[in-house]
Amino acid sequence: MSAIRVLLVEDDLADQMSFKRFVKKNALHYDYTIAGSLADAITLLESNSYDIILADHSLGDGTAFDLFAHIAATPLIFITGNGTEQTAVKALKAGAADYLSKDIDANYLQLIPITIENVLKAQAIKVELTRYQVDLEALVEQRTQELETEIERRKKIETQLRLLAITFETHESIVITDAKAKIVKVNKAFSKLTGYSAKEVIGNKMSILKSGRQLPDFYKEMWKKLIATGEYEGELWNRSKSGRIYPEYLTITAVKDETGAVSNYVGILTDITLQKEAETEIKKLAFYDALTSLANRRLLYDRLEHEVAISKRTKYYGAIIFLDMDDFKPLNDTYGHHVGDELLIQVAQRLQGILRKQDTPSRFGGDEFVILIHASDMEYNLAISHAKFITQKIQYEINKVYYLDKIEHHCSCSMGFTMFPNAGLTTELIMQQADKAMYAAKHAGKNRICFYDKGEAILL
Repeated sequence: MSAIRVLLVEDDLADQMSFKRFVKKNALHYDYTIAGSLADAITLLESNSYDIILADHSLGDGTAFDLFAHIAATPLIFITGNGTEQTAVKALKAGAADYLSKDIDANYLQLIPITIENVLKAQAIKVELTRYQVDLEALVEQRTQELETEIERRKKIETQLRLLAITFETHESIVITDAKAKIVKVNKAFSKLTGYSAKEVIGNKMSILKSGRQLPDFYKEMWKKLIATGEYEGELWNRSKSGRIYPEYLTITAVKDETGAVSNYVGILTDITLQKEAETEIKKLAFYDALTSLANRRLLYDRLEHEVAISKRTKYYGAIIFLDMDDFKPLNDTYGHHVGDELLIQVAQRLQGILRKQDTPSRFGGDEFVILIHASDMEYNLAISHAKFITQKIQYEINKVYYLDKIEHHCSCSMGFTMFPNAGLTTELIMQQADKAMYAAKHAGKNRICFYDKGEAILL
């Protein structure tokens, strides 16, 4: 089997190296070329052919959208590190075969092999279907010109060829319907995916697989596009015979007769459960701390910005609390990092047990934690009292004994907090005030709580 010819268009050297290491580590059968700019990619495309193109959205001398004018049938997978859902939709509408979202730890690379495989399979099936359609139309034209008396026989041959347009002995789930969307043929992979035998579904409409998760407008838009263009591609949720609801990528192609009227629809159904699970895991790694499962710094800042914006409109007050464990380093040095990690995990569990669902405990880094208290008090003094109560409750819980790898350990923490919103203060300045209060508590002798207000840190 020949290597897959891959063109990677990426101007970030670190991402280029990550891709090279990933291909080598996983022994992927890729013959890849890397273009470091849009101009380099265009030059390569003028004199070389590739099976697949992986293109970063944002390039130094343009964007991945500029490549579409220089490629014909080669599928392009859009990769974006800071794009939105709108960017992804725009890319797919422009002709991208699929898209992937970058993350900080390059976990998106794990999705590249299966994404390339799925895109190339879909491309091969579409090419095969097109070839069969072209051959069939040529045959119809030839028979029409030469054998007027054999029209009925020609129609039977045409129908049979159309139904055989896709090789059914494949692991891809395939279904063929008539023009009214009634099922006329399915393959074994369809039965394996849905749990329905051919006998159970033939004569029924595809609505037998409806999960109930899509609104009627979804199907209206799907049919609108299918009727207008003869093609449809997209994700939806379907239900198997057993009741299992699963995510699916659906490709539908209309097959037309010699008059141009639709005679059949050919659908390819792909279970994308594993891909969705991988995406969910990547999102978890991007927004949550791997050790404690608390929100990480990135998610904390997102939520704080959201909370501050809402509190300014509603006139409700919230608080941000900085927490730093006292004498954490000696514990690590004496008993090892695995004991220190266990302490951090137990601290995280205690914080989660104390706080409300609308509050956000996060691991800020090392042995530092930051707690976002949801803005729920209209009176400033009441909000301060509430924040004091929470910090004292945290202090009480943190000071309880820990059992770490058969070791009984006592520790404390230093905390500082401040309130928001505060006129003229940005999210970063609010964080800095809480940080200053925490360090004031630390310098006051540890196991203390400090409140930052009106330019000074007040020891409680």
